[in-house]
Amino acid sequence: MPLAAALLLLLSCSRVPAAPDPAPPTVVLLSWDTTRADALSCYADQRHWRPEVTGPDARTPTADALARGGVRFAWALAHAPTTLSSHTSVMSGRDPHGHRVPRNGFPVPADLPLLAERLSAAGWDSLAVVGASTLSADMGLGRGFRVYDDQVRTRVRHRFEERADVVTDRALALVDQRRQDRPLFLFVHYFDPHSPWDSAPAELRATFLDDPAGTTDPGPLVEAVRAGTLTDEQSRRARAAYLAEVTWTDQQAGRLLDGLRSRGLLDDALVVLLADHGEALDDPGLAPYGHPLDADLPAIHVPLILHGTGRFALPAGTVVDSPVRLLDVGSTVLSAAGLPGGPLGEGQDLAPLWRAAAAGQPPPATPPSFAEATKPIPLQRADAWNNLPFDRSVAHGEHFLTATPWEGLGPRLYRLGAGQPAVEDPAAAAALTAALAAWDAAAPGHREEGMSRETEEGLRALGYVE
Repeated sequence: MPLAAALLLLLSCSRVPAAPDPAPPTVVLLSWDTTRADALSCYADQRHWRPEVTGPDARTPTADALARGGVRFAWALAHAPTTLSSHTSVMSGRDPHGHRVPRNGFPVPADLPLLAERLSAAGWDSLAVVGASTLSADMGLGRGFRVYDDQVRTRVRHRFEERADVVTDRALALVDQRRQDRPLFLFVHYFDPHSPWDSAPAELRATFLDDPAGTTDPGPLVEAVRAGTLTDEQSRRARAAYLAEVTWTDQQAGRLLDGLRSRGLLDDALVVLLADHGEALDDPGLAPYGHPLDADLPAIHVPLILHGTGRFALPAGTVVDSPVRLLDVGSTVLSAAGLPGGPLGEGQDLAPLWRAAAAGQPPPATPPSFAEATKPIPLQRADAWNNLPFDRSVAHGEHFLTATPWEGLGPRLYRLGAGQPAVEDPAAAAALTAALAAWDAAAPGHREEGMSRETEEGLRALGYVE
């Protein structure tokens, strides 16, 4: 054999095998519908529930583990207390005045760029499973997803939804159909914490309720609050039934994450857990045992937890105390994934906040966060932005201010803290009143509903169309 050929053969035999390509990354966005922040045990310090009424404590080990290993935002605020509008803020990086979705039943404008579109354009395989008809594909949030599973066909007490275990099963089945050579973006929406709080298994309900088979329909509770006859026992039972649903959702989210982990999808992953809005229960506000009429903290203070591995690694056990907006989530995801194109909508990357908190440094300034209620529908404006008469609020720094035009209630100032305590600070009240007025002055014009007959029937069954 010629010397040159022998050398080539030797070199070819001695080459180190090329390392396999790393697995593509994963981003998981988990949304727990109607879940107030203090329904999670890791938010016990931010509890709004009336302290004079004792009751079962929150039990959310899955969410707690994510918080221990990542970043928890103590004061994440939604921009609307209804499902479609709030999810549109998450997916567009804009509040209701920017995305123009007043409430459920108003399709997302076709010209509004969405998070899944940005990720899909960058080569991500974007998949979604939703648990209620309020987020049906014809409402527009499915844009950008290769598969958007909105097959919600179970009628539960005059509504359409699917239990959390069914949603988890559908999500894992969908993940098994993913394009394995691409990064994965998975959006999973759980609806169970929404009333009437009866989807959790009986054995789980029995750990919260002495009589797990009894009714938990909020209708009689609303009547009792309005009549001034609500008892502490009724309050405790409603709270227990609600917490059972949140715990059930936590269990199923844990099963989903276990399934993703066993498929090797959480080694290089960002998991974002949030809620679209809260639930008033019997806390002070405009509407007991509901949410659409209120922009107070029980209705808009929501959990927001980020947990990362691999390229998404985050400082474990970090708590950010500055108020942040749900509309910032999309920009944070895009930045963490290293995607070009800048922020999503008006959102900001939240990474500087958790880096400062982890380093024990003063936080950078954050913009004000605005929110508005979406009812009572008969009192909506017909000559201007629909929601202008409704309860509205703004949070900035350590203060929180609300106003309710339809009730003739002017600005009220509170501390952004557990229980939303009233405070006296004329300078802060004046500044936040001016900020809220400027936000309303820049609101879009009136918008008419536009939905398919099937969607309208589903929303009417949910009580969202009157």
